[in-house]
Amino acid sequence: MMGLAKNRLFAITTGDPAGIGPEVTLKAIEALPPEMRERLIVIGDIETITDVQKSLGRMGELKEFDFNRKPKKGVARFYTMRTLPPYSIKPGKVSEKSGFAAAMYIEKAVELFREGVIEGVVTAPIHKKALSLAGYKYAGHTEMLADLTGAKEVAMMLVSSEMRVVVLTTHLSLKKAVAAVKKKAVLEKLELIHRELKPKKPIAVCGLNPHASDDGIFGKEEEKEITPAIKAALRKGINAEGPLAADTVFAPRIRKKYGVILAMYHDQGLVGIKAVSFGNCANITLGLPFIRTSVDHGTALDIAGKGVADPSSMIYAIRSAFEMAEGQGRA
Repeated sequence: MMGLAKNRLFAITTGDPAGIGPEVTLKAIEALPPEMRERLIVIGDIETITDVQKSLGRMGELKEFDFNRKPKKGVARFYTMRTLPPYSIKPGKVSEKSGFAAAMYIEKAVELFREGVIEGVVTAPIHKKALSLAGYKYAGHTEMLADLTGAKEVAMMLVSSEMRVVVLTTHLSLKKAVAAVKKKAVLEKLELIHRELKPKKPIAVCGLNPHASDDGIFGKEEEKEITPAIKAALRKGINAEGPLAADTVFAPRIRKKYGVILAMYHDQGLVGIKAVSFGNCANITLGLPFIRTSVDHGTALDIAGKGVADPSSMIYAIRSAFEMAEGQGRA
């Protein structure tokens, strides 16, 4: 077990209360060792948490968070939010109320960081439609956290024991994602990866088109945007290779040569890592002033409230946050 510095606390935002976030949070906490549990502050509405505890047939002890009291040994703390009217949330149902609550949990976590209470945040999944209904026009956690913190440059990265994958664009339509593949954007992501991760192995840069365009046969983005960005990165001392064909870079023999893979759009990168590591990988945001990890799945409204959600990814995300705090999350 890594050494857990006493001042290293992490908030867990429980995500959309109509989804599986509260459930996987409670299950994950129960599965963690006591020395990790006591470093966690769970942010959510008490009614939602209590309902999930009862439905699971166990209470999963949480103590009310208090700035002036020492934590109970081995027990996670709970920061009670009062954003939901009683009995207003139905599991599996998208609503404005659930979107608003999820946003409030995130804002409270950022506030706790600014107050010096926490070192990082672990997020359960939010529902983008619910967030939009509540008046928040963010595409997801990455964009919202960047806005709340004023971070000018961020990147979404999924990490597992098998690979690290950063995506150039996050939640955009494919048409908009293709249009966003520009030299400046690719170079900025390479610089961010180099600065945040300091990978010991080269950064693999995927091409946009099939076979990385086969010397321009299937498109010009590689020649006009991606290759010039890689050359500019090399001149800055950044060890990057490509553009590489995305249909082969995720193969075991090839991916092991690289410290990080930079994909050009969301599904190009995430299909590869989730096919190999789904449930055992974490979503990490680079470029924020604090550590942020998350699960690799969504709200799973179809199984919300049924007690069958798998907490594996939440456990992995929490452990990843602690490892990053201990300096073990770089490679």
